[in-house]
Amino acid sequence: MSKHDRRRVNGPPSYVPISEASTSTAPSSASLASTSQQRPDNRSYAELRPIFLQTNLVPSASGSSYVEIGGLKLACSVFGPRQVKGRQYSGKAELNVEVKFAPFSSRRRRQPGKTTESAHLSNLLHQALLPSLRLDLLPKASLDIHIMVLQTDGLEESCIAAACIAATTALASAGIEMYGLVVGSVALIPSSPEKLAKDKQVLLDPSSSDLGLVTGMKTATRVLLCGMPALASVTCLNVSAGSSQLSSKAGQDRVGQGSVPIGAGIEVDTLDEALETINASLVDIHKVVAQALADDFQRRTALTSTPTQ
Repeated sequence: MSKHDRRRVNGPPSYVPISEASTSTAPSSASLASTSQQRPDNRSYAELRPIFLQTNLVPSASGSSYVEIGGLKLACSVFGPRQVKGRQYSGKAELNVEVKFAPFSSRRRRQPGKTTESAHLSNLLHQALLPSLRLDLLPKASLDIHIMVLQTDGLEESCIAAACIAATTALASAGIEMYGLVVGSVALIPSSPEKLAKDKQVLLDPSSSDLGLVTGMKTATRVLLCGMPALASVTCLNVSAGSSQLSSKAGQDRVGQGSVPIGAGIEVDTLDEALETINASLVDIHKVVAQALADDFQRRTALTSTPTQ
C-alpha cells in the first residue's frame, strides 16, 4: 500500500538545502550582555522596536487599526457610539473593552474565548483609555473596543502597550472626541542588573529574545506606563515587582514617608530611571500614531475629492 497521501500536496522525497546551516557557535547570553550594550535584535537597551501601524483594517467597524511591534501583532476594532435599547438613561457613554487572544497567538495553543488573563488585560486597557475619552458628549450610548492579539512577543504588558496604540488610533479614526492620544510602553528591570551593563539597569520594550538574555529576567520587575504625551499626563501605571528589594537611601526615606510600601520589590532609583526612559519613548510613539492618522486623513480626503463619473 502506497504511503503517498493523495489528499495533500506532498513535497519531493529528497531536497537540497537552500543555504548551509551556520556552524559558528553563538556567544552565550551572559557574555553577550557583558561585552556589548546590544540586545539579540541589535537594539540598545533604551531603543524601541520598529512600529508598523495601519488604519481601516475592518470596513464594517466605525474605526479599526492594525499594529505590529516586532513579532507582536494585534488588530483593534471600534464599534459605536450606538444607542443601547432598554438601558437606563446615563449622561455618559458606556465604554466596553474586550481583549482576546487568537488560539495560534503563542507557541502553546490557547483555548478560544475569554480567560482570566484576557479579563485582567481588558481592565488595564479600560483604565488606560478611559481618561482620554469625552464620554460626556455621548449620553445613553455604548462604545465597544475589541482587541484581537494575533501573535505575542514578550510580556503580557507589551500587549497592553500595543493595544493602547491600536485603540487610540482606531478611536481617532472613528471620529470619537478625545482629550489626547494614549500610547504605552513597557520596561523591564532584571533582578540582577549587574549582569547587563555597568550603567544600564533598564530594558525598554523587551521582546521574547530579551527574556532569556540574562538570568533572573523572567523574575524581573515589569513597568507599564500609558499616558498622553501631548498633555504630559499619565493614565495608567502598573508595576509588577520582582525579587529585588528596596535598598537605596532615597528608597528608605520614601518608605518612611509612606509613599512607597515596604517590600515593593524594586529600588526607587531604578524605578525612576525606568519611568524616565518610558516617558521619553512615549513621545516617539506619539509621533508614529500622529503620522498614521495624518496619512489616514490624506487618504480619506483624496477619496472624497475624487470626482464621480
